[in-house]
Amino acid sequence: MAAPMIQAPSDVRAAVSSGTGVVEVETFDLDGAAGWLRVESSGICGTDVQLNVRGLQAPAVLGHHVIGTIEHLDDEFAELLGVAPGERVAVEEYIGCGHCQECMAGAYRFCPQADLWTGGERVGMLPTRVRTGLHGGNAEFMELSARHALHPVPAALSPDLAAWALPLANAIEWVMLVGGACRGSRVAIIGPGYHGFACAAAARHAGAAEVHLFGLERDAERLRVAEGLRVHTHVGAHVGGVPELDIVVDTVGSTRTTALATTLLARHGTLVLAGISGGTELDVDATAVVRRLLTIRGVRGRSPEAVGLSIRALDQGMTGLGVIPTHRIGLDEVGSMLTKLRSGSGPATPHVIVDPWLTSRTGPRPAEFQEVSS
Repeated sequence: MAAPMIQAPSDVRAAVSSGTGVVEVETFDLDGAAGWLRVESSGICGTDVQLNVRGLQAPAVLGHHVIGTIEHLDDEFAELLGVAPGERVAVEEYIGCGHCQECMAGAYRFCPQADLWTGGERVGMLPTRVRTGLHGGNAEFMELSARHALHPVPAALSPDLAAWALPLANAIEWVMLVGGACRGSRVAIIGPGYHGFACAAAARHAGAAEVHLFGLERDAERLRVAEGLRVHTHVGAHVGGVPELDIVVDTVGSTRTTALATTLLARHGTLVLAGISGGTELDVDATAVVRRLLTIRGVRGRSPEAVGLSIRALDQGMTGLGVIPTHRIGLDEVGSMLTKLRSGSGPATPHVIVDPWLTSRTGPRPAEFQEVSS
């Protein structure tokens, strides 16, 4: 017996970025889509801030840290993805081709088709002119295909914690799987942004003996928020009293921060370079690298393994991220928030979440997305 026809949502509201700093709320419909997700939350990170002013090939719905519930998915796609309608999932940004060597090995984040640097096919980057146009999390609904990477999220996990799933997965990849943090490690993170907080949580989750977080004077309020994660906070490059460290994760990647990182590292220490905001010229003391036998590792995103570890840690209450406030905004506030974050005048908490149902003309957010006690 054929499955009943499901009416695709129409007049779907979404915040569209021009790629030149302008964001406007527009309406779309999902007619013809093989699957779609009712978006619960879409986290804003530094990449969104940059894409909003440069990096987009054409106007697009931003948002690539997406949590939501599958509302419809063709049977063939559901079988390929191993999920079903009604499941709550985290959506990775990578839309791999599915047949190249990288995709076949499960390393779809390295698929040439999904390459960030060449404007590849990614959630939060596909132009609105492509199919339904709903390819990012800053919308009430998002189109799904057989090439999306989806990970089940426990229904009881609170929305605020669930929204950390992908940033924390990145952090687990960088701090633990690449950096090698374990019980007793001494770790520093440079940059108190979204991923800086997540890295601090990952280091604590790994059992680090000491965790240090560095920021600028303008980050003073944010660093106070970070103290809830039981980290030592530092303003500027003042390293007095900081012991030599095993791992430094640089989420900024500027001449100043890489110089600080090599100063902090102990013999056999590892610098994990997770940001490149300073361009291609970085200050790395080659003499220090040789004399102290330092390792420098670059990272890009996260592995599927890291996503699973992240969701499990959040569900088991092992991250400490529940103490970090969540700043929720509706679709109409996306443009102004991206502008504030770019100028450094955003909220003290880095956990800024787009809730497409917060100020929707369709009324309050659906009951299934109401806060659940953790």
